[in-house]
Amino acid sequence: MYGVIRKIRTFNLPIDCQLDLFDKIVVPVLLYACDVWGYENIEIIERVYLKYLKHILNLESCTPSYMVYGETGRFPLYITIFTRMISFWANIINSSENRLSKIIYMYVRILFDNGQILNPWLCSLKNVLDKCGLSNLWCDHESYHYNSSWIRTTINQRLRDQFLQKWHNDIQESTKGVMYRIHKTNFECERYLLLLPSKLRKILVKFRTTNHHFPVEIGRWGIVERSKRYCNLCNCNKIGDEFHVILECKALSKLRSQFLDTYYCSSPNTKKFYEIMSSVDYITLRKLCFFISKINHTVRLPHLLS
Repeated sequence: MYGVIRKIRTFNLPIDCQLDLFDKIVVPVLLYACDVWGYENIEIIERVYLKYLKHILNLESCTPSYMVYGETGRFPLYITIFTRMISFWANIINSSENRLSKIIYMYVRILFDNGQILNPWLCSLKNVLDKCGLSNLWCDHESYHYNSSWIRTTINQRLRDQFLQKWHNDIQESTKGVMYRIHKTNFECERYLLLLPSKLRKILVKFRTTNHHFPVEIGRWGIVERSKRYCNLCNCNKIGDEFHVILECKALSKLRSQFLDTYYCSSPNTKKFYEIMSSVDYITLRKLCFFISKINHTVRLPHLLS
């Protein structure tokens, strides 16, 4: 992984290439033979994956996973692991009766069904099938010939659908996701990651994922109630969150008029916040990043406004 990161730094590779390199160089090593050991605790695998994603996005380790997955449009590796396990199992079922792997499987399966042994691999397979609503495949494994391709596709899609449900739920329930849920409505790789140069990309991704020092985040560290994390630049007694500093804060009006279009400088509302944060126009995004950079500097040194 760090070998890949060195190449990324040397050649200043774009985000899509960085993700592709991980898929082609690191993932095959991480998931080698996962068809067999996938029932183990795979949390460490996900931690390596998230560490890489946070590294290339230049995010803090405490950044919520749903934001990291959401910004990149990437699914957790456990989906690939479970899909490969089920596919491997289906291939064994479909193999000829005199094949050694099929003979051993059928012997172990009989002992497992009779409660004579507890096999963690079989337990994991059964749990995945139950979770995906395909318990009939487990119960009727001798009744018909499985379509391995259909099973693999169905399992993968259902695991993805379940993850997306959890992803949406995490955003709604997280106190850090109050602003994130406004501008992040679809699970996909954000266009700005591909449009902006590295320096500007880092500014925007940090802003979107609460990697900043605005009062709404600083107050969290001090266990201040969210409704009392007031902006330290103006006297309006409003929460100093991302929406406020971009569209509302009167102390930033002059800077706002310099970097944002007139449309965004009056009558602030969540629609405008969504539009500017979801923009795919390079000029708009570039100006927004410069504005955010000025805000970051001002928030840390508020006396410069006076």
